[in-house]
Amino acid sequence: MKGVILCGGLATRFLPITKSIPKEMLPILNRPAIDYIIKDFKNNGITDILIILGRNKECLENYYDRNIELEDRLIQSKKMSSIEELNEITEGLNITFVRQIYAKGTGYAVGLAQNFVGNDSFILAFPDEIIIGQSFSKQLIDEYNKYGANILPLKQIPLNESYKYGMIDYINTNEGIKITNIVEKPEPDQSPSDICYTGGGIFTKDIFDCLLNCSEHENGEIYLTDAFFNLMRNDKLYGKVIVGERLDLGNPLGFVKGNVIAGLNDDKYSEDLLNFLKNIINDL
Repeated sequence: MKGVILCGGLATRFLPITKSIPKEMLPILNRPAIDYIIKDFKNNGITDILIILGRNKECLENYYDRNIELEDRLIQSKKMSSIEELNEITEGLNITFVRQIYAKGTGYAVGLAQNFVGNDSFILAFPDEIIIGQSFSKQLIDEYNKYGANILPLKQIPLNESYKYGMIDYINTNEGIKITNIVEKPEPDQSPSDICYTGGGIFTKDIFDCLLNCSEHENGEIYLTDAFFNLMRNDKLYGKVIVGERLDLGNPLGFVKGNVIAGLNDDKYSEDLLNFLKNIINDL
C-alpha cells in the first residue's frame, strides 16, 4: 500500500503566516504537522509516499531533504542525538513530490496521484487532520484488510455540530459500515446521523475511474465527494469510526488546541503544561 498526502491548499484562514510558510509546516510541539502523518505511515509499513504540493511550498521538500551544513555543525558539536533525530525523519522512506498546478479541488488533486499509485491501493491523508494516542493508518488498514473495500474515516460528533461536516447515512452489514449517502453540512434536524466524514481514507484504484466521471462545479473545482457518490452507487464505499484524540488543525483556534492536546499527551511536556494550565485557570 502507498501513501498520499494533499498539501495544495492556500490556508487562507492562517494568513498572514501562510503567505510564506505552508500550514503543513506549522509546528505541533517541535515537529511540523505533516510529520505526524509521515511517521504514522512509516510505523505501519507505508514507505512509498507522494506529497502533492501547491505553489510556494518548497520548504516541505527541503524538510525531507538532507541539510549537509547543519549535519556538519552538529557533528562538530558532538550532538549525535540530534543527528539521529534528523536521520530518522526520512530513514527508510521513499518520498515523491508532485506540483499541483491548478487549484481545482481535492478531486483534481487526488487524480494527480494515479501514476504514482498504479494498481495499488493507497491511504490518503490531509495534514490538518491528526489523530493522537491511536494510529490513524493502522485502524484504516485493519478495516481494509478485512473487506478489501474503500474505507472512509468516520467520527461520532454532537449532532448540533452537524453543520460543520459531511454527515453520512449508512447501514451496518457483515462487511462493516456501508455508506449510502453523504450530506454536506446539514442543520441538525436534517442530518442523517451523528456520524461525520473526517477526511482522507483508503482507496482502491476504482477511485480514479470514479473521478473521471466527475464534472467540474461552477467554481471550476472537482470534488472528491462526487467520486464517493460514484463508489456508493456500486456498493464500494465503507467506513470506520476512528478511535483516538482528533486534532482539527484547519483553523488557528484548532491549531492552538491541537498543541495543547499534543503536549498533554507527551510525557516530556505533560506535567509542566498541566500545571501551567491549572495556574492560568486559577488566575481567571
